[in-house]
Amino acid sequence: MKTREAFRYTGRVLLLAGLALAWGCNEMEPSPPVAETGEFSCDRRALVIGIDGASSWLVQSMREEGLLPNLESIAGQGSWGVARPTGEILSPRIWTTVATGKLPKKHGIVNWVRQDEDKTLHLFSSRDRKSHALWNILTDAGCSVAVVNWLMTHPPEKVNGVVVSDHAAEGVMIDKVAVARGFVVRYPDRKGSVRMDDLEVSFTNPAAWESRLAGLREAEPLTGIANPFENEQLWGKGLMAEFFKKIYRNDEFAAAAAVQIEADLRPDVMLVYLPGIDKISHFLWDSVEPLESIPEELRRSDFERSVHGAGLRRYYRYVDALVGRLLEGRGVDDLVIVLSDHGFELNLSGERQGGIHESPKARDGVLYMRGRGVPRGRSNLVLRMSEIAPTLLAWMGMPPARDMDGSPGAFMEIEVLPPVDTYDLTPIEFVGKRSLEVESRMIDDLKTLGYVK
Repeated sequence: MKTREAFRYTGRVLLLAGLALAWGCNEMEPSPPVAETGEFSCDRRALVIGIDGASSWLVQSMREEGLLPNLESIAGQGSWGVARPTGEILSPRIWTTVATGKLPKKHGIVNWVRQDEDKTLHLFSSRDRKSHALWNILTDAGCSVAVVNWLMTHPPEKVNGVVVSDHAAEGVMIDKVAVARGFVVRYPDRKGSVRMDDLEVSFTNPAAWESRLAGLREAEPLTGIANPFENEQLWGKGLMAEFFKKIYRNDEFAAAAAVQIEADLRPDVMLVYLPGIDKISHFLWDSVEPLESIPEELRRSDFERSVHGAGLRRYYRYVDALVGRLLEGRGVDDLVIVLSDHGFELNLSGERQGGIHESPKARDGVLYMRGRGVPRGRSNLVLRMSEIAPTLLAWMGMPPARDMDGSPGAFMEIEVLPPVDTYDLTPIEFVGKRSLEVESRMIDDLKTLGYVK
């Protein structure tokens, strides 16, 4: 394990290397991974589970009812509290901050859409990230990593392990285009429609994992909680019901991929992203709000409110069960972090029923932690999104970086080594090639959903 003196030396080496290298140059020679110096050993294991849009108050309410046993177990073995974003509550910004320890001004992912100098619009992708993420830093240190479905990871990067990009799940590219349509009004001088770059043949790195994971779509269910949207008597047969069923299948696919990778590789650090709760809450959130808080003209029928509220709560139970599967085989000393990027609030705009996350009321997400160095029995943890990455690095025995906007969580009972200046010294390589076949399939799906004619 590294000593403080060794890390100080490494920090000086990294600084000198940084002065000698041109930032962002694809031809620069990478500095040697920390592990190659013989000063660091990856002998600890960590798991980060991102649950987009999980509400603190709904999680707490369901925990008190005994409906979320796996989150309750984490709380009992460790502590819980809130994960706090900074600035605009947009998932691409926040989840990239979680992965890099930097705010959007530094990491570069500021929205779903970016505009080029020629006024054309593009969806942000992993190529637009300006900073190293945890998986790059840990790869350079010689640790093995797995990144499954994490937002803004397409095209996949080359790491010491496996990346399953956020385009691997069914129809995700289409969903992103649909979301992007809501943000184009910010660019009144735009030209044309939103473009999606990097339509890749392979959604994984190594590419061989794509065929290995294909069979997971037909595998046995991971949990005993069936898809709540399959009941056609309750949900009908329309596009919305199909959309909800796909959300369930995609969270199942991401969790199954993580379980398979864990069984085969046992990576030192794994990051898994489950977006389903957020997507469903945008449509069903009003059904779990108190009825008296909803204007009469926005209220659903009693039948709809009952069905929708039960469906959303059941989905929370389902995601909790997925968390339980992801925890299997992990020791009590392994670090486990479960967090969401924000909560939800009632949409009172009158445009449509459902939920939004725009005001401070919906700012804070959930935070559950356990493992060596995590205090036990606390319910008041507060961890900013920019503090996740430096906290994990410190827990692994690595120093944080001065150019990160966050620091290791002050409540952690661990030694924090003196920081290095930066980890952004090595080139990031991507895999995959453009595919007209994929682009054609995406356009066909858009036509089916009515987004284009």
